[in-house]
Amino acid sequence: MDFISKFLEDADKLGNRRRLRSMVPVSARECILDGKKCIDFSSNNYLALADHPKLKEEAVRWTNLYGVGSRASRLVTGTFPPYLELEKKIAAWKGSEAALIVGSGFLANLGAVSALADRGTSIFADKLNHASLNSGAQLSGADFKRYLHLDYRHLEEFIGKETSPRRIIVSDTVFSMDGDLADVEQLGKIAGKNDAILYLDDAHATGIFGVRGEGLSSGAGGMTISMGTFSKALGSYGAYLACSEEIKEYFINRCSTFIFSTALQPATYGAIDAAVDLVQTSEYIEIRKALLMKSANLAREIRGLGFETGATASPIIPVLVGDSDKALRISQKLLDKGILAVAIRPPTVPKDSARLRISLNAAHNDEDISKLLEALSLNI
Repeated sequence: MDFISKFLEDADKLGNRRRLRSMVPVSARECILDGKKCIDFSSNNYLALADHPKLKEEAVRWTNLYGVGSRASRLVTGTFPPYLELEKKIAAWKGSEAALIVGSGFLANLGAVSALADRGTSIFADKLNHASLNSGAQLSGADFKRYLHLDYRHLEEFIGKETSPRRIIVSDTVFSMDGDLADVEQLGKIAGKNDAILYLDDAHATGIFGVRGEGLSSGAGGMTISMGTFSKALGSYGAYLACSEEIKEYFINRCSTFIFSTALQPATYGAIDAAVDLVQTSEYIEIRKALLMKSANLAREIRGLGFETGATASPIIPVLVGDSDKALRISQKLLDKGILAVAIRPPTVPKDSARLRISLNAAHNDEDISKLLEALSLNI
Protein backbone atom coordinates (compact mmCIF):
# COMPACT_ATOMS: atom_id res chain seq x y z
CA MET A 1 0.00 0.00 0.00
CA ASP A 2 3.04 2.28 -0.22
CA PHE A 3 1.71 3.95 -3.38
CA ILE A 4 -1.22 5.35 -1.38
CA SER A 5 1.02 6.90 1.29
CA LYS A 6 3.31 8.32 -1.39
CA PHE A 7 0.40 9.83 -3.32
CA LEU A 8 -0.92 11.60 -0.19
CA GLU A 9 2.56 12.79 0.79
CA ASP A 10 3.17 14.22 -2.70
CA ALA A 11 -0.24 15.91 -2.67
CA ASP A 12 0.65 17.55 0.65
CA LYS A 13 4.02 18.77 -0.67
CA LEU A 14 2.43 20.32 -3.75
CA GLY A 15 -0.45 21.89 -1.83
CA ASN A 16 -2.93 19.77 -3.78
CA ARG A 17 -4.36 17.49 -1.08
CA ARG A 18 -8.11 17.77 -0.60
CA ARG A 19 -10.07 17.26 2.61
CA LEU A 20 -13.77 17.08 3.37
CA ARG A 21 -15.16 19.88 5.51
CA SER A 22 -18.45 20.17 7.34
CA MET A 23 -20.73 22.65 5.54
CA VAL A 24 -24.29 23.53 6.53
CA PRO A 25 -26.25 25.75 4.11
CA VAL A 26 -28.05 28.66 5.78
CA SER A 27 -29.43 30.26 2.61
CA ALA A 28 -28.40 30.66 -1.02
CA ARG A 29 -25.98 33.37 0.19
CA GLU A 30 -24.60 31.93 3.39
CA CYS A 31 -23.34 28.72 4.93
CA ILE A 32 -21.68 27.50 8.12
CA LEU A 33 -18.28 25.98 7.35
CA ASP A 34 -16.57 24.07 10.17
CA GLY A 35 -18.72 26.04 12.62
CA LYS A 36 -18.04 29.47 11.06
CA LYS A 37 -20.77 31.43 9.29
CA CYS A 38 -19.66 32.87 5.96
CA ILE A 39 -20.85 34.26 2.64
CA ASP A 40 -20.76 31.42 0.13
CA PHE A 41 -19.12 32.33 -3.19
CA SER A 42 -18.33 28.73 -4.14
CA SER A 43 -21.57 26.90 -4.92
CA ASN A 44 -23.11 26.26 -8.34
CA ASN A 45 -26.55 27.30 -7.08
CA TYR A 46 -26.63 30.10 -9.67
CA LEU A 47 -30.36 30.86 -9.56
CA ALA A 48 -30.68 30.23 -5.81
CA LEU A 49 -33.21 27.47 -6.50
CA ALA A 50 -31.78 24.80 -4.17
CA ASP A 51 -34.04 25.94 -1.32
CA HIS A 52 -36.90 27.37 -3.39
CA PRO A 53 -40.30 26.57 -1.79
CA LYS A 54 -41.75 25.23 -5.04
CA LEU A 55 -38.94 22.69 -5.48
CA LYS A 56 -39.37 21.55 -1.87
CA GLU A 57 -43.13 21.29 -2.28
CA GLU A 58 -42.92 19.19 -5.44
CA ALA A 59 -40.19 16.97 -3.96
CA VAL A 60 -42.48 16.17 -1.02
CA ARG A 61 -45.55 15.71 -3.23
CA TRP A 62 -43.78 13.24 -5.56
CA THR A 63 -42.43 11.38 -2.51
CA ASN A 64 -45.92 11.04 -1.09
CA LEU A 65 -47.19 9.76 -4.44
CA TYR A 66 -44.40 7.34 -5.36
CA GLY A 67 -42.32 6.67 -2.26
CA VAL A 68 -38.72 7.35 -1.30
CA GLY A 69 -36.92 5.21 -3.87
CA SER A 70 -37.42 4.28 -7.53
CA ARG A 71 -36.89 0.60 -6.66
CA ALA A 72 -34.69 -0.38 -9.62
CA SER A 73 -33.09 0.82 -12.83
CA ARG A 74 -35.40 2.54 -15.27
CA LEU A 75 -35.40 -0.51 -17.56
CA VAL A 76 -36.61 -2.78 -14.77
CA THR A 77 -39.24 -1.12 -12.57
CA GLY A 78 -37.83 2.38 -12.13
CA THR A 79 -39.69 4.38 -14.80
CA PHE A 80 -42.92 5.79 -13.36
CA PRO A 81 -45.41 7.47 -15.76
CA PRO A 82 -44.58 11.06 -14.71
CA TYR A 83 -40.91 10.46 -15.55
CA LEU A 84 -41.82 10.03 -19.21
CA GLU A 85 -43.98 13.17 -19.20
CA LEU A 86 -41.13 15.13 -17.60
CA GLU A 87 -38.76 14.02 -20.38
CA LYS A 88 -41.22 15.35 -22.96
CA LYS A 89 -41.29 18.67 -21.11
CA ILE A 90 -37.48 18.83 -21.07
CA ALA A 91 -37.32 18.05 -24.81
CA ALA A 92 -39.77 20.86 -25.58
CA TRP A 93 -37.73 23.24 -23.41
CA LYS A 94 -34.48 22.24 -25.15
CA GLY A 95 -36.02 22.27 -28.62
CA SER A 96 -35.07 18.65 -29.26
CA GLU A 97 -37.11 15.65 -30.36
CA ALA A 98 -36.47 13.76 -27.15
CA ALA A 99 -34.72 13.80 -23.78
CA LEU A 100 -33.49 11.11 -21.41
CA ILE A 101 -32.92 11.67 -17.69
CA VAL A 102 -29.75 10.09 -16.28
CA GLY A 103 -28.45 9.92 -12.70
CA SER A 104 -25.83 12.70 -12.85
CA GLY A 105 -23.79 14.76 -15.30
CA PHE A 106 -20.74 12.58 -14.78
CA LEU A 107 -22.77 9.40 -15.37
CA ALA A 108 -24.41 10.91 -18.46
CA ASN A 109 -21.10 11.93 -20.05
CA LEU A 110 -19.31 8.74 -19.11
CA GLY A 111 -22.09 6.54 -20.49
CA ALA A 112 -23.15 8.55 -23.53
CA VAL A 113 -19.69 9.31 -24.94
CA SER A 114 -18.53 5.73 -24.47
CA ALA A 115 -21.75 4.49 -26.11
CA LEU A 116 -21.30 6.74 -29.14
CA ALA A 117 -17.64 5.85 -29.73
CA ASP A 118 -15.67 2.68 -30.28
CA ARG A 119 -12.15 1.72 -31.33
CA GLY A 120 -12.88 2.84 -34.88
CA THR A 121 -13.91 6.33 -33.74
CA SER A 122 -11.91 9.53 -33.44
CA ILE A 123 -12.91 11.95 -30.68
CA PHE A 124 -11.82 15.59 -30.84
CA ALA A 125 -12.06 17.27 -27.45
CA ASP A 126 -11.33 20.74 -26.09
CA LYS A 127 -8.25 20.69 -23.87
CA LEU A 128 -10.19 22.10 -20.90
CA ASN A 129 -13.26 19.86 -21.10
CA HIS A 130 -14.71 18.44 -17.90
CA ALA A 131 -13.06 15.26 -16.60
CA SER A 132 -16.24 13.25 -17.17
CA LEU A 133 -16.04 13.86 -20.93
CA ASN A 134 -12.42 12.73 -20.98
CA SER A 135 -13.31 9.63 -18.95
CA GLY A 136 -16.06 8.71 -21.41
CA ALA A 137 -13.67 9.12 -24.34
CA GLN A 138 -10.99 7.01 -22.69
CA LEU A 139 -13.48 4.29 -21.70
CA SER A 140 -14.65 3.98 -25.31
CA GLY A 141 -11.20 3.02 -26.59
CA ALA A 142 -11.49 5.65 -29.34
CA ASP A 143 -8.58 7.61 -30.76
CA PHE A 144 -8.72 10.56 -28.33
CA LYS A 145 -7.35 13.87 -29.61
CA ARG A 146 -7.42 17.14 -27.67
CA TYR A 147 -7.33 20.49 -29.44
CA LEU A 148 -6.10 23.71 -27.84
CA HIS A 149 -8.72 25.44 -25.71
CA LEU A 150 -11.27 27.25 -27.92
CA ASP A 151 -8.83 27.04 -30.86
CA TYR A 152 -11.11 26.00 -33.71
CA ARG A 153 -8.39 26.37 -36.32
CA HIS A 154 -6.47 23.70 -34.42
CA LEU A 155 -9.62 21.55 -34.31
CA GLU A 156 -10.08 21.91 -38.07
CA GLU A 157 -6.44 20.93 -38.68
CA PHE A 158 -7.00 17.78 -36.62
CA ILE A 159 -10.32 16.73 -38.06
CA GLY A 160 -9.44 17.67 -41.64
CA LYS A 161 -6.73 14.99 -41.69
CA GLU A 162 -8.95 12.35 -40.11
CA THR A 163 -9.86 9.15 -41.95
CA SER A 164 -11.87 7.42 -39.21
CA PRO A 165 -15.41 6.52 -40.33
CA ARG A 166 -16.92 7.88 -37.09
CA ARG A 167 -15.97 11.30 -35.74
CA ILE A 168 -17.20 13.05 -32.62
CA ILE A 169 -16.46 16.60 -31.46
CA VAL A 170 -16.87 17.00 -27.71
CA SER A 171 -16.92 20.30 -25.82
CA ASP A 172 -18.26 22.08 -22.77
CA THR A 173 -20.39 25.11 -23.62
CA VAL A 174 -19.48 26.97 -20.40
CA PHE A 175 -16.14 25.83 -19.00
CA SER A 176 -16.59 25.10 -15.32
CA MET A 177 -13.25 26.39 -14.02
CA ASP A 178 -12.78 29.37 -16.34
CA GLY A 179 -16.31 30.58 -17.00
CA ASP A 180 -15.61 31.22 -20.68
CA LEU A 181 -17.89 30.09 -23.50
CA ALA A 182 -17.48 27.81 -26.50
CA ASP A 183 -18.58 29.12 -29.89
CA VAL A 184 -21.29 26.51 -30.39
CA GLU A 185 -22.30 27.88 -33.80
CA GLN A 186 -18.72 27.48 -35.07
CA LEU A 187 -18.51 23.99 -33.58
CA GLY A 188 -21.74 23.09 -35.36
CA LYS A 189 -20.34 24.30 -38.70
CA ILE A 190 -17.12 22.31 -38.24
CA ALA A 191 -19.10 19.20 -37.28
CA GLY A 192 -21.39 19.56 -40.30
CA LYS A 193 -18.54 20.14 -42.72
CA ASN A 194 -16.71 17.03 -41.47
CA ASP A 195 -19.70 14.69 -41.05
CA ALA A 196 -19.13 14.56 -37.29
CA ILE A 197 -21.42 14.16 -34.31
CA LEU A 198 -21.29 17.16 -31.97
CA TYR A 199 -21.65 16.36 -28.26
CA LEU A 200 -22.02 19.39 -25.98
CA ASP A 201 -21.86 19.53 -22.20
CA ASP A 202 -24.34 22.30 -21.34
CA ALA A 203 -24.15 21.74 -17.57
CA HIS A 204 -23.12 25.25 -16.51
CA ALA A 205 -25.18 26.93 -19.24
CA THR A 206 -28.46 25.21 -18.35
CA GLY A 207 -30.72 27.69 -16.58
CA ILE A 208 -28.35 30.62 -17.20
CA PHE A 209 -28.26 31.11 -20.98
CA GLY A 210 -30.91 30.93 -23.67
CA VAL A 211 -34.21 32.77 -23.97
CA ARG A 212 -35.91 30.33 -21.58
CA GLY A 213 -32.84 29.14 -19.72
CA GLU A 214 -32.42 26.21 -22.09
CA GLY A 215 -28.66 26.70 -22.36
CA LEU A 216 -26.35 27.32 -25.31
CA SER A 217 -26.35 24.01 -27.18
CA SER A 218 -29.38 24.76 -29.36
CA GLY A 219 -27.28 27.32 -31.26
CA ALA A 220 -25.13 24.56 -32.75
CA GLY A 221 -27.78 22.97 -34.99
CA GLY A 222 -27.09 19.82 -37.02
CA MET A 223 -26.38 16.44 -35.41
CA THR A 224 -25.99 17.78 -31.88
CA ILE A 225 -26.42 15.85 -28.65
CA SER A 226 -26.67 17.98 -25.53
CA MET A 227 -26.06 16.98 -21.94
CA GLY A 228 -27.13 19.26 -19.13
CA THR A 229 -27.60 19.01 -15.40
CA PHE A 230 -30.29 19.84 -12.87
CA SER A 231 -27.73 20.09 -10.04
CA LYS A 232 -26.43 23.60 -10.71
CA ALA A 233 -28.69 26.48 -11.75
CA LEU A 234 -31.77 24.25 -11.40
CA GLY A 235 -30.99 23.53 -7.77
CA SER A 236 -31.63 19.78 -7.64
CA TYR A 237 -29.77 16.73 -9.01
CA GLY A 238 -29.51 14.55 -12.09
CA ALA A 239 -28.87 15.18 -15.78
CA TYR A 240 -30.54 15.03 -19.18
CA LEU A 241 -29.47 14.00 -22.66
CA ALA A 242 -31.33 16.03 -25.31
CA CYS A 243 -31.26 14.39 -28.73
CA SER A 244 -33.32 12.80 -31.49
CA GLU A 245 -35.84 10.04 -30.78
CA GLU A 246 -33.58 7.50 -32.48
CA ILE A 247 -30.53 8.48 -30.44
CA LYS A 248 -32.60 8.32 -27.25
CA GLU A 249 -33.56 4.74 -28.10
CA TYR A 250 -29.90 4.00 -28.79
CA PHE A 251 -28.88 5.37 -25.37
CA ILE A 252 -31.61 3.34 -23.65
CA ASN A 253 -30.01 0.25 -25.15
CA ARG A 254 -26.32 1.20 -25.12
CA CYS A 255 -25.61 3.76 -22.37
CA SER A 256 -24.25 1.57 -19.56
CA THR A 257 -24.56 4.19 -16.83
CA PHE A 258 -28.28 4.50 -17.64
CA ILE A 259 -28.92 0.77 -18.06
CA PHE A 260 -27.19 -0.39 -14.88
CA SER A 261 -28.01 2.45 -12.46
CA THR A 262 -31.02 2.68 -10.17
CA ALA A 263 -33.33 5.50 -11.24
CA LEU A 264 -33.29 8.79 -9.38
CA GLN A 265 -35.70 8.95 -6.46
CA PRO A 266 -39.18 10.49 -7.03
CA ALA A 267 -38.36 13.51 -4.87
CA THR A 268 -35.59 14.50 -7.27
CA TYR A 269 -37.89 14.19 -10.30
CA GLY A 270 -40.42 16.39 -8.52
CA ALA A 271 -37.84 19.08 -7.85
CA ILE A 272 -36.63 18.88 -11.47
CA ASP A 273 -40.19 19.28 -12.73
CA ALA A 274 -40.70 22.42 -10.66
CA ALA A 275 -37.34 23.91 -11.65
CA VAL A 276 -37.88 23.40 -15.39
CA ASP A 277 -41.17 25.30 -15.10
CA LEU A 278 -39.70 28.10 -12.99
CA VAL A 279 -36.69 28.91 -15.18
CA GLN A 280 -38.95 29.53 -18.17
CA THR A 281 -41.04 32.21 -16.43
CA SER A 282 -40.70 35.93 -17.11
CA GLU A 283 -39.44 36.36 -13.53
CA TYR A 284 -36.43 34.15 -14.17
CA ILE A 285 -35.71 35.71 -17.53
CA GLU A 286 -35.09 38.95 -15.62
CA ILE A 287 -33.16 37.14 -12.85
CA ARG A 288 -30.82 35.64 -15.47
CA LYS A 289 -30.20 39.02 -17.08
CA ALA A 290 -29.43 40.63 -13.72
CA LEU A 291 -27.10 37.79 -12.71
CA LEU A 292 -25.07 37.99 -15.92
CA MET A 293 -24.77 41.76 -15.59
CA LYS A 294 -23.73 41.46 -11.94
CA SER A 295 -21.16 38.81 -12.89
CA ALA A 296 -19.62 40.96 -15.63
CA ASN A 297 -19.37 43.92 -13.26
CA LEU A 298 -17.71 41.81 -10.54
CA ALA A 299 -15.15 40.37 -12.96
CA ARG A 300 -14.27 43.90 -14.06
CA GLU A 301 -13.89 45.04 -10.43
CA ILE A 302 -11.63 42.07 -9.61
CA ARG A 303 -9.43 42.85 -12.61
CA GLY A 304 -9.26 46.41 -11.35
CA LEU A 305 -7.66 45.06 -8.17
CA GLY A 306 -4.82 43.56 -10.22
CA PHE A 307 -6.02 39.96 -10.53
CA GLU A 308 -6.51 38.05 -13.77
CA THR A 309 -9.97 36.58 -14.46
CA GLY A 310 -9.42 35.11 -17.91
CA ALA A 311 -12.17 35.40 -20.51
CA THR A 312 -15.11 34.61 -18.24
CA ALA A 313 -18.55 35.51 -19.55
CA SER A 314 -20.63 33.73 -16.92
CA PRO A 315 -21.23 33.69 -13.14
CA ILE A 316 -18.01 31.62 -12.81
CA ILE A 317 -15.14 34.05 -12.16
CA PRO A 318 -11.65 32.55 -11.78
CA VAL A 319 -9.23 34.63 -9.70
CA LEU A 320 -6.02 33.28 -11.19
CA VAL A 321 -2.98 33.11 -8.87
CA GLY A 322 -0.94 30.23 -10.32
CA ASP A 323 0.66 28.67 -7.24
CA SER A 324 -1.40 26.16 -5.23
CA ASP A 325 -0.03 27.24 -1.85
CA LYS A 326 -0.77 30.89 -2.65
CA ALA A 327 -4.32 30.02 -3.68
CA LEU A 328 -4.81 28.16 -0.40
CA ARG A 329 -3.40 31.08 1.64
CA ILE A 330 -5.68 33.63 -0.03
CA SER A 331 -8.68 31.33 0.34
CA GLN A 332 -7.94 30.93 4.06
CA LYS A 333 -7.52 34.69 4.56
CA LEU A 334 -10.87 35.27 2.90
CA LEU A 335 -12.43 32.61 5.10
CA ASP A 336 -11.01 34.37 8.17
CA LYS A 337 -13.05 37.37 7.02
CA GLY A 338 -16.20 35.30 6.60
CA ILE A 339 -16.00 34.64 2.84
CA LEU A 340 -15.95 31.16 1.30
CA ALA A 341 -14.04 31.16 -1.99
CA VAL A 342 -12.56 27.73 -2.56
CA ALA A 343 -9.04 27.27 -3.96
CA ILE A 344 -9.07 25.11 -7.09
CA ARG A 345 -5.77 23.32 -7.74
CA PRO A 346 -4.30 20.68 -10.04
CA PRO A 347 -5.33 18.19 -11.27
CA THR A 348 -8.74 19.88 -11.48
CA VAL A 349 -7.01 22.69 -13.39
CA PRO A 350 -3.71 22.57 -15.35
CA LYS A 351 -0.36 22.85 -13.56
CA ASP A 352 0.53 26.38 -12.37
CA SER A 353 -3.03 27.65 -12.90
CA ALA A 354 -4.43 27.38 -9.36
CA ARG A 355 -7.18 29.89 -8.69
CA LEU A 356 -10.03 30.92 -6.47
CA ARG A 357 -13.26 29.98 -8.19
CA ILE A 358 -15.76 32.74 -7.45
CA SER A 359 -19.32 31.72 -8.23
CA LEU A 360 -22.07 34.32 -8.08
CA ASN A 361 -25.71 33.50 -7.61
CA ALA A 362 -28.94 35.46 -7.86
CA ALA A 363 -29.21 35.91 -4.07
CA HIS A 364 -25.86 37.68 -3.56
CA ASN A 365 -26.41 41.34 -2.78
CA ASP A 366 -24.29 44.47 -3.15
CA GLU A 367 -23.04 44.22 0.43
CA ASP A 368 -21.83 40.64 -0.15
CA ILE A 369 -19.93 41.71 -3.26
CA SER A 370 -18.40 44.72 -1.50
CA LYS A 371 -17.12 42.46 1.29
CA LEU A 372 -15.59 40.11 -1.25
CA LEU A 373 -13.84 42.92 -3.11
CA GLU A 374 -12.56 44.48 0.12
CA ALA A 375 -11.12 41.14 1.24
CA LEU A 376 -9.50 40.49 -2.13
CA SER A 377 -7.94 43.96 -2.17
CA LEU A 378 -5.91 43.02 0.91
CA ASN A 379 -4.50 39.89 -0.73
CA ILE A 380 -2.95 41.06 -3.99
